[in-house]
Amino acid sequence: MEPLPRDLPWSGLRALAALAEHGTMTAAAGALGYTTGAVSQQLAGLARAVGTEVVRPHGRGVVLTEAGLALAGRAEALLAAQRAAVEVARAATQGAAGTVRLGVFATVAAGLLPRLVSGLAATHPGVVLAGYELTVDDVAAAVRRGDVDLGLGLDYPGAPIPRIPGTTLRPLRTERFALLSAPTSGLPDVMDLAEAAGLPWILPPTPTHYGAAVRGACRIAGFEPRPAHEVNDTSTTLALVAQGLGVALATPLMRGIRPGHDLRTSALHDVVEREIVLLEPTSTPRRPAVAAVADVIEQVVSTAHVTRHPF
Repeated sequence: MEPLPRDLPWSGLRALAALAEHGTMTAAAGALGYTTGAVSQQLAGLARAVGTEVVRPHGRGVVLTEAGLALAGRAEALLAAQRAAVEVARAATQGAAGTVRLGVFATVAAGLLPRLVSGLAATHPGVVLAGYELTVDDVAAAVRRGDVDLGLGLDYPGAPIPRIPGTTLRPLRTERFALLSAPTSGLPDVMDLAEAAGLPWILPPTPTHYGAAVRGACRIAGFEPRPAHEVNDTSTTLALVAQGLGVALATPLMRGIRPGHDLRTSALHDVVEREIVLLEPTSTPRRPAVAAVADVIEQVVSTAHVTRHPF
C-alpha cells in the first residue's frame, strides 16, 4: 500500500504561486513580504510534501520543474478554497467585528483613510481597519491573492485597470482632471488641453496606468507632452508644480493632498476622467465586517471633496 501523501503546506503553495506569477525568487519574496531565504525554505517544505522537486536552478535563479508547473496551475484554486473556508467560518460570527485589510493607493491613504477609520469607529466599533499601501497597478492582484480583503483602485478609460479573474470591480465615483500650474503661470481659469502643448510637464512614469492615461489624453488633444520630470508620487508632483517646474493633470482628490494657494487650477474643456473603484474577491462570501467596511467606503468616497466646482 502506498503511503498517504503529506498535507501540502499553505506557505509553500503561496510561495509557488508567487514565483509562477512574478518569475523570480526576489520578486516573489517582495510580493509576499518575506526574504528570499524564507521563500526558498517554503518551497523546500512543499517539495518534501509532494515528494519531488518543484523548482530547479537555472542560471542565477530558479525555474519551475514539470511538477512545479503542474502544481502551480492548481495552487491558486487551493488557496482560494482555503480563503473561502476561513471566510465561511468568520461569517458564522454574528455582527460586524474583526480586522479588515484594505489595500489603498497613496492618494487614498492621505485623503480618505482617516475618514474611513473614523466612519467605522462611529458606526461599527467592533471593526478594525488595517490599511496597506499598494501601487494602484497592484491592487487587483493583491485582492486576488488574498493579501487584502478589499482594495481601492483607479480605472482610466484609456488605460483600464486589469480585470483579473477571481475579483469583482464596483465603480464608486468619477473624477474629472484639471490642469495644475504654479500661481504665476498666467494660465486661464478654463482652457483647452492643447494650450499646454508647449509647456514642461510633470508626468507619471510611462509603464503605469496613470502615465498611459495622461499621455493618451494629450495625444487625443494633438500633442506629445514634454517631460520635465517623471514622478509617481502625487505629493512630489504637486510640490514640483508649485515650484513652477512644470504642469500636471490632477483630480480633486489629488489636489486635496496639498491644500492652500500655491497651485493654480485651470478647468479643461477636454473631458479627462478616471473612476475610483472597489475591488473584492469573488471566491469568498462577505463576512459582516467586510460588508460594513465596503458600505463605509462607498459613503466616504462618494461624498469626499464634493463642492460646486471641480476644485
